[in-house]
Amino acid sequence: MANPMRMLRTLCLGMAMATAVGTAPAQALEYPNRPIKLIVGWSPGGATDLLARTLATELNGLLQQPVVVENRPGANGTIGHAQAANAPADGYTLLLATNSTYAIAEHLYRGLSYRHQTDLAPVSLVASSPLMLAVRPDLPADDAAGLLALAKREPGLLNIASGGAGSTSHMAAELFMSVTGTRMTHVPYKGGGPATQAVAAGEVDVAFLDLGVAAPLAAAGRIRAIGVTGSEHSPLLPGVPPIASSGVPQFQSTTNLAVFVPAGTPQPVVARLAEAIRAALAAPALRDKLSRQGLVLIGSTPQALGQSVQAESAQWAEVIRERGIALEP
Repeated sequence: MANPMRMLRTLCLGMAMATAVGTAPAQALEYPNRPIKLIVGWSPGGATDLLARTLATELNGLLQQPVVVENRPGANGTIGHAQAANAPADGYTLLLATNSTYAIAEHLYRGLSYRHQTDLAPVSLVASSPLMLAVRPDLPADDAAGLLALAKREPGLLNIASGGAGSTSHMAAELFMSVTGTRMTHVPYKGGGPATQAVAAGEVDVAFLDLGVAAPLAAAGRIRAIGVTGSEHSPLLPGVPPIASSGVPQFQSTTNLAVFVPAGTPQPVVARLAEAIRAALAAPALRDKLSRQGLVLIGSTPQALGQSVQAESAQWAEVIRERGIALEP
């Protein structure tokens, strides 16, 4: 005679498996059925905020639900990052982050309330943005090699601005000094805009600046662009060479922007979001608008973003250890 308890356990297991098999497609079909929040760890008006709002507008139609941008600035993006890490894993809280928070912050700051690799799941690498290496107009350096010669001639004399301690512009400066064996004095500002104005006003000598913010000032002659940090020329600065091809072959650094969700978000929901983001980035109007800001649009799979995060995290951990940098969040 069959054991009744064993039969009951077998029946329950079969029901659970059937439920699990049916849940994934159901989640994909039902999602989304209410508004979605897209957290940005920066103030309104910046390059990341512009990307978030442009992307959200496209996603509104593709997902048939409002995608609402919520700015949570502070601590170089880590406040918004922490909020997203602690949100419910249901697909209704997204995070648009830069590599300053998802690949750099954990190596730089002590006491963060989250761990990126375990608390957030990758959705899509959205875009990358090379930085402009710019100098004040009267600095006698026409390219990266000329700047390098000045910096080696008088170590520590040149001032290099950034958009804040721990920002990608700061890390680009540290990487530049690391690979060239030079020393300049870091001057952090509260954002890329103030750092750009500081170069234009001659308060500082040099900076790595956001292309979308700094290109108009370069066109007006208020700052001088002498290099870009990507591997290719930028359409915004066609006559300005990549730094890697003008005296510093080991150097490349970009601001990368990606979408994440809280860890544990159902896989069908993650796949739905990644698909929608790739479709949004293919829209001609969106591509035209963001390309004019110097962004290179990507739209990766979750798996590709996960691999990118691991590689970048290892790279910046090495730079931060070598440079001995530690900050309080």
